[in-house]
This record gives sequence, structure tokens and C-alpha cells, in this order.
Amino acid sequence: MRLAPTALLATLALALALPSCGGREDRSKPAASSLASSAPGSSRADRRVPVLFVGLDGADWQLLDRYLAAGAMPNLARLVSEGSSGILETELPALSPLLWTTMMTGVSPLEHRILDFTSFSPTTGRREPIGSDERRAPAVWNIASWTGRRVGVFGLWATFPAEEVNGILVSDRLSSFLGPRGDPPSDAVFPASLASVASATRKRLEQEVDLEYLRRFLPRLTSAEVESSKRAANPYVDPVSGLIRMIVETRLMDELYRDFVGRDSPDIAVLYIQASDTVGHLFAPYLPPRPATTSPADFERWKDVPERFFHWIDELLGAYLELAEESGAVLMLASDHGFHWDEGRPQRASSVANATAAQWHRPEGIYVLHGPGISARPRDPSPHSIRRVAATLLALSGLPSGVGMAGPPLSPVTASNVPEVDYARRFRREISQAKRALNGAGPGESPEELARLRALGYLGASEADARAKGDAAGTRSPGSFNNEGLILRSEGRGDEARAAFERAIALDPRFASAAWNLSDLLWQRGEHDHSDELLRSAYDHGLVDGEERLAERAASRLRLGREQLDTGDCAAALDQFAGAAKLAPRNPAAPAAAGLALLCLGDEDGAAQAFRRSLALDPAQPELAAAVTRLRGK
Repeated sequence: MRLAPTALLATLALALALPSCGGREDRSKPAASSLASSAPGSSRADRRVPVLFVGLDGADWQLLDRYLAAGAMPNLARLVSEGSSGILETELPALSPLLWTTMMTGVSPLEHRILDFTSFSPTTGRREPIGSDERRAPAVWNIASWTGRRVGVFGLWATFPAEEVNGILVSDRLSSFLGPRGDPPSDAVFPASLASVASATRKRLEQEVDLEYLRRFLPRLTSAEVESSKRAANPYVDPVSGLIRMIVETRLMDELYRDFVGRDSPDIAVLYIQASDTVGHLFAPYLPPRPATTSPADFERWKDVPERFFHWIDELLGAYLELAEESGAVLMLASDHGFHWDEGRPQRASSVANATAAQWHRPEGIYVLHGPGISARPRDPSPHSIRRVAATLLALSGLPSGVGMAGPPLSPVTASNVPEVDYARRFRREISQAKRALNGAGPGESPEELARLRALGYLGASEADARAKGDAAGTRSPGSFNNEGLILRSEGRGDEARAAFERAIALDPRFASAAWNLSDLLWQRGEHDHSDELLRSAYDHGLVDGEERLAERAASRLRLGREQLDTGDCAAALDQFAGAAKLAPRNPAAPAAAGLALLCLGDEDGAAQAFRRSLALDPAQPELAAAVTRLRGK
């Protein structure tokens, strides 16, 4: 299932012949590097095999098993039955730039420092999608290039500007929902000579994805709907325009990837498919059984798109399997997280809103290994950290793991029997801040790109597009500090988490998520009054499920107060009940409980007033009314 020859092949051949990383090596006589010569196990005598890696963002066994059983994905069925498969456990927050960088570096976001979807330009202060110059740890493609391996990377998050590698790197800014609609910037790809070729290919594909092509996904689609969708300023404002963009960007990366693998026989080739997650955000609300929040008309129109889409993805998997078999390569599939397609679908949370999109992510992704040395075995039911993907790719390529890199490789791949190498010491950022300055404002600051991040819920509508004057946080966004705080808290580093949340709020006082996260942390630490102030601030600035959060906190106050009342600490109980009344002024339980605390303190008049406030909110409390009568009688 190879691509038909196109003008792309000849031009791409020229691009591949250009020097990279000191010139293309003679593959029969691999060039030695300082790292290769010093790292045991990196010689041709090792157990290296070529690796074709395909990242399917958001792929989930919950949905894929349904399609396997229905016969809709025969190529995936073969990969699973003949190979090894299992579950990858994601990390929180489950945000794609953090997760894919974690998978490709084998270290925590706290180490690699890709902590948000966006950062601020060091030259203009404008917000832009986060780039490769923020990363502080070597990725698999850096390590492989250092040791003379030939690599290809296509479409991964946080890879713009494209780093110099021993092969090709096509960044996420070429043609994902982040990419501009016009010609891509020259540093969107390496080597830069490939940019015009890729741009021409994308323009051709935009013409090929026409009404006839789209009807395999939406049989009743009309030409008027297609033309209207193609004119949309933001391709994700409705399902049709989103579907068109998903298909174009997937076909582009697929075509570039397959041509590179077939022509260049790389050691490691990494392809990222964003659309397997985007299809969930756009169409999971319409999957059978019909959710109560979905209209019957919308349900009938969109319900079959996911199965048709994944059947199409399965055809691509068949092509990758054929390429792997031709080159004697291991084919590895993996996802960064799962998706709530079936059980657990949020009933009220939007799948595209910034504050709720991540609620549709499940913690369990997938992995599949197939090819030389991979024996057939049942699916491993135990989840394994996404951090182990990097060690797996290195081991397959005959390279030792890195110091501090999570391991061991995923079974049945075995680690090299040589000591770990401190790859991080070798790592140098190849795209410097100085180079970014030479690019000026660049395409990274396009309002169109930020609009797309907002359309799929990756950027809040209220988040500022520019860094505040005098801000000392450099390129970091408030969201990066908020996400850092979540990770630190999960590791039990409460003081550091608090500082990170406070930094996020200082940068953006309207940041409801950071205010809530800090509020929750301080509540657990017993700083209840400050915690409630933060919660009310988060509510005022649009906290998702804010009413429920206030009600839950008020209930916690009432519970603690009753426990204190039972132990005779009447004053402390009264403070808790008063706090509950501030949080939930329409809850009759708060003034009723306060009345009990006042009685405990001997203040019968105050107790009677509190009981009357409760009765005003809910007159149907006969015992409370009787208590007021008795107190009045005294």
C-alpha cells in the first residue's frame, strides 16, 4: 500500500541529500560521535532494529475494542493478535504537550519543562503555542542523532522551531490545528528546503479532500456545507470544518512519513496523529447510546463518524505495517491518554470548552508492539507509565537508557545490558532564544492559532494574549505554573505546589483554575478562611461547576462543625457554621447548625435568630419551629 510517485518524491530526495548534523553518514560505515564512541552498546554489533512509532493521540481500548469486535479495524486486530499490547497510564494534568514530551524524553514535565499549551514570545511578549526551545531534556530523536542513527519526526507537539537532526523533523507548526493556513515558516521543518515541498503537498491535499472524499465519513454531506466550512476562519467551529482539517493534516503527515520511511530506511521514525483525539472532542458526544443532552437530529447526523474515521485510520495502520515488514522494523503504536467514548462520558461538560475538555480524557491509553523479537501474547492488563516509551524506543534501537529516564522498556523489549548514559549532559538546545529573536514576531503569534487552541478547549477565552508589563516570569504562562503546581502536589511537595499556584494567580488574578487548586490545597492544610476566599474568587471568575464546589465546601464546613460541637468546642463549631453560611447563603442547614452552636455557648437569643433565618429559607422544619417557640416562651 505504497504511495504513488509524485513530485514530492524528487524534491524530498534533494532535501534528504542536504547535509544534516554534520552531513549524512555513509550507512555502511556509521559515523562515530563522542557520545556514540563512549556509550557501550551503540555499535553495529548491538541488538538494534528499525522502529516505526505511530502516536495516536487519545486512542482508547474502550472504543477500539468495540471496533475490533465489529471487524472495523482488521489491521489493528492483526497487530494485537500477533504482537504485544497493553495499557499506558497517563499523568496529570493530561495535556498533550506535557504528555508527548514526557513520552519522548522519559522524564517528568518538571524536568523537561514543557508545562502548558502556550508560552510568551521572548521578544514581543505575545502568547504563542509552546515550542521546542522551552524543552530542557533531550528527546529520543536527539539521542539517536548523536549516535549516528537516522531519524524522522512528524507532527509532534512542541517541536517548533524544528531542531537539526540526522534526518527530517516536521514540526507541529506545519499543518496541525496550530499551523497557519498560508505557507509555513521555513523553520517549521528541518531541513528548511523541505518547507516549500510540504506546503505544496498540503495545498494539493486541501483540494483532494473534496465532497466525494468526505462522503466516506458523512454520506449525506452537501457541497454547500463543504464550501461553507472551507471558508470558516476557524476550522473547529463546527464538526464539518473540523473534520476537513483533521483529514487534511493527517493525510499530509501520513504522506510525508511514508515517503521518508520508504525512501530513507530510518532507524527511528516517529509519526504523531492528532486527529484521533480531535475526533473525540468533536464527535464523542454523538456516539451511541445517545446522551440526553444530544438532540435526536444531531445524533443521527454524526453518530457514525467515529467508526468511519477509525476504519480510515486502520487503513493507514495497514500501510505502516507493510512498511515495517518491508524494512524488518518493529511497529509501535501508543497513545498519551484515553478518551471517554462510552462509560463515564461527561453529561454536562463540553468536550471543546477550555475548562472541561480535559474531563473527557481517560487515564488509560494504549500501546501495541509488533515485529521482530515481539512475541504474540495476551494484552497486559496492568497499566504502565507513559514515561517508559522513551526507554522502549532506545532499547529497540540498541541504545542504553538514560540517567534519570524511566524504565524498564515495555515488555517484551529488554533493556541493554550496559550502564545508563547521562544524555542530559550532552543536550544543548539547538534553537536558541537568539534565533527566535531573529524570527521577530513570526507565525507563532498568529491570532488564528490561538483561536484554534480555544476552539478545542486548549486555551481559555479569558487568558491574556500578552505578558503583563514588568512580568519577571519570562516566557512562562500562568497555566504553566498552575500545571507545575498540580504535578508538585501529586508528588507530595505541598510547599512548592503552593508557591507555583500563587505565581499563577499573581500573573493572572482571574485564573479560576489556579485559585481553585490553591484553595483545595489550603483546605487540606487547615487554612480554611483563606481557602474560602480563593474559592469565592474562583467562582467569581467562572470556575467550572462553581456552584457545586461552593456547596461541597459548605458541606465540609458543616461536617467539621458538627464534629467540633460533639466534642464541646462550641466556638470553633460556630466559626465553621458561619463559614458555611457565607459559602451557601441559601442553605437552611447552615443557620440551623449555627443556632445549635449558639445554644451551646449559652446565647439563646442568638440561637432563636439563627433558627428563624433557617425557617425563612425552609419553613418545612417543624422541630426547628418548635424550638423557636420554646425559646420565645422563655
